[in-house]
Amino acid sequence: MSELPYNTSDFQSEFWSYWIIAIALGGVIFCLVILVSQMMAKTNKPGQNELKPHVWDDNLQEYNHPMPRWWVFMFFICIAFALAFFAIYPGLGSYKGNLGGFLKDYPQGWTAVNQYKKEVETEDAKLAPLYDKYLNTPIVDLAKDPQAMIVGERLFLNNCAQCHGSAATGAVGFPNLTDGDWLYGGWPEAIEASILGGRNGVMPSQADALKTPAAVVDVANYVQSLSNSPHDVVAAARGKEKFTLCASCHMPDAKGAITDVSGAQYAVGAPNLTDKIWLYGGDIKTITETITKGRNNVMPSWECFLGPARVRVLAAYVWQKNRDGDKVLNPTSAPDYLSKVLEADKQAWTKNLADAKASGKPECSANSVPDRVAREAKLAAEKAAAEAAAKPAPVAELKK
Repeated sequence: MSELPYNTSDFQSEFWSYWIIAIALGGVIFCLVILVSQMMAKTNKPGQNELKPHVWDDNLQEYNHPMPRWWVFMFFICIAFALAFFAIYPGLGSYKGNLGGFLKDYPQGWTAVNQYKKEVETEDAKLAPLYDKYLNTPIVDLAKDPQAMIVGERLFLNNCAQCHGSAATGAVGFPNLTDGDWLYGGWPEAIEASILGGRNGVMPSQADALKTPAAVVDVANYVQSLSNSPHDVVAAARGKEKFTLCASCHMPDAKGAITDVSGAQYAVGAPNLTDKIWLYGGDIKTITETITKGRNNVMPSWECFLGPARVRVLAAYVWQKNRDGDKVLNPTSAPDYLSKVLEADKQAWTKNLADAKASGKPECSANSVPDRVAREAKLAAEKAAAEAAAKPAPVAELKK
């Protein structure tokens, strides 16, 4: 687990640290004062049976005996424990404690995060031989290993089921992983890359481009017609003319960006509109809403959290979920027409790792969605600036 890139302290000024110290130590001191004062109070001597003057329920009175010694000692032990705790553990404002003086594992003091990290490191060390074996095993072969699939199922249930469901059949806004419909490819390396780096699928709003709500409805009807879903034939005919706006991402035949044989649209991830598989719903109302407002879906990167070995096992588990009996239906390799694009992606991935290492940043996040988006935005800005600088100045400006 990497360090958080921001300050997690709740204290924005030293006042609050001193305030917590005063409350914490004040409570202990108050208990000590009460205890000592009661010990000094006048009470019965051994053998005396003097009663206090107040009476309850006509005849109920209490003796003025001192507290039992074992009870007094218990209070002193509790106070001593509290002071020792405050000295060793963080409990006095921003003071980090001195556990590092007793345990070398916590040189900067104890925190829940540090303890968690140590526990994770201990477990990782125990499991390292097993996961090293998995990391060096091809995903297709891992999918045939019953033990690896048990591990993969546990990883999926703990980390992925919240969105994709325990059976991996998805929900509204979260894709079904068992049906063979993949935006970025269902071959093993594509699934592994999706889990490692995450994905960010954006469908921009087309309301302004289509100009009128009626035009949006026309396109929605045409989209429904592509999968032979119920639609208005006349409206669909009008929408077909306007679909050219969508074809740049979904392709002219509407079968999705992954079918682009040039590979240029592969990273767009635009879905197939002809197969009746919908992420948000295929009714006219939902499609109209999607065209009008757009969609923005993010699949987070899991490399930093799980590590490459666990991701590989998880990818194998997901890959083999689409099956017919004992036969896995997902492809074992990428289509040939994507070879150049995927090789370029692989080189970019390697370069991003090297750049992160050179700059001292966590390598595990070098190819995550936020980092990729930030890099792409920076490159686009630099390209625009370079083009603007290379552009000839207007004639009027030259005359000045």
